[in-house]
Amino acid sequence: MKSQNSSGYLTVYVTLTLTVMLSLCLTLIEGVRRHTIAFETECVMDIGMDSVLAEYHRVLLQRYGLLMIDTSYGTDTPSYYNTQQHLEKYLVRNLSGGDDAPLPFLYRDLLGMELEDVRVMKVSLATDDGGRVFQLRAAQCMMNRLGLDIAEDLLEWMETVEGYGLLDNNLEEQMDQTSRELRRYQDMEKQIGEETWDKIEITDPTETAREMRKTGILKWVVDDISRLSEITVDPSQYISGRIARGVVNQGSYSRREPLGLVDNVLLLEYFLDYAGRYGAPLEDSLLQYQVEYLLCGRGNDIDNLRQTANLLCGIREAANVIYLLGCETKRAEIQALASVLAAAVALPELQPVFETALILTWAYLESLYDVKSLLAGGRVELLKEDSDWHYSLDNIWNGAVEVRSGMGQGLSYEDYLRILLYVESPDVLTMRFMDLVEMDIRETPGNGCFRMDGCIDGLEAEATVRSGYGYRFTIKREKLY
Repeated sequence: MKSQNSSGYLTVYVTLTLTVMLSLCLTLIEGVRRHTIAFETECVMDIGMDSVLAEYHRVLLQRYGLLMIDTSYGTDTPSYYNTQQHLEKYLVRNLSGGDDAPLPFLYRDLLGMELEDVRVMKVSLATDDGGRVFQLRAAQCMMNRLGLDIAEDLLEWMETVEGYGLLDNNLEEQMDQTSRELRRYQDMEKQIGEETWDKIEITDPTETAREMRKTGILKWVVDDISRLSEITVDPSQYISGRIARGVVNQGSYSRREPLGLVDNVLLLEYFLDYAGRYGAPLEDSLLQYQVEYLLCGRGNDIDNLRQTANLLCGIREAANVIYLLGCETKRAEIQALASVLAAAVALPELQPVFETALILTWAYLESLYDVKSLLAGGRVELLKEDSDWHYSLDNIWNGAVEVRSGMGQGLSYEDYLRILLYVESPDVLTMRFMDLVEMDIRETPGNGCFRMDGCIDGLEAEATVRSGYGYRFTIKREKLY
């Protein structure tokens, strides 16, 4: 009887112990299941987001060094809902991992996970905030490729340009005003009617220069106009035109922080590095003079080159006027000739007017020589010295523009483009550059409807995963390149 009681006590003890142990084991198993489901939800979400970012646009990376997702995925319509569907596909695929087991009949799903919902909450579009997203990515692209030497050079050039006001002078208007002043005196002479005066005509030194302006600058700075690119595009069909019409996609991020000085210089270098220009066009590009398009925004190459040449001529003309005013030798030549011209019409009060006319004309013709040298691959100093001057005062009457052999000293055409780009609005330049990106990528196979306002460089998404064992987890992730 005693042994039977001991055996009964043991049975009860073992039963109670096993009950506690079993409850503990089941609790541990359920806890492991819950934490495993939570951990796998995070892993699957991270893998899905990385997989979406791995679908970057290859042509955009190859040609422009930018990692972005084209949300059209080769279709006609870009939309972040397309990206949401791609993310959903990756999440579903990774949540059903048992289908890929080598022996599926041995595999038992102990988690029972499936996707309940997924939403893309925010996207960062290249065109957001006036193209700020694109600007930051472009600056980052150039960060590791360039040092700060070019920034120091550019700032030194800009100090000269702004200090001397080389971009602020309207010398063409001054030349016209001087010519009108001379014609006014000539009309007065005819009204006097005295025999010794009515046969005298005032020689207008600006006449040659003004006639050359009327024929267009390209005739004087390009050797063969017939060989210039005549490609024409419609800017309204690209991103800048769509923004003007208000028909673009909008992202959800805000990046209104202004570009720093270094970022701005890097952005300009990016434009110069990835866009063609006169004398150095890019292969397979639609427009041949792309940097000139950034500056001018016209729909054809010739107009963009013409306006750029005029801008360069304006800088050079102002710099040449400064040189002539500061050079004692050439100033003496001008005063002597102006004195002769004033004496020839017996109007000494016209000597200052003749001096102004001679200075403006001489500076203009020298500036044509400068621009022609730059377009031919030469170099021109911002502020000239005696050894850099080309025209003599005697040649201002014939208007010939011949370039001497040799590269010369100073800044190249590309350097002058840097100056012109620096004073332009970064937002305007960015939109025009994105026009160029759309133009050229649309020329590649399968990208006929490519749009920059369909390109994203990051997104924020939220997914809800439920388990057949009663668990539900919601996770949010943000991923940027």
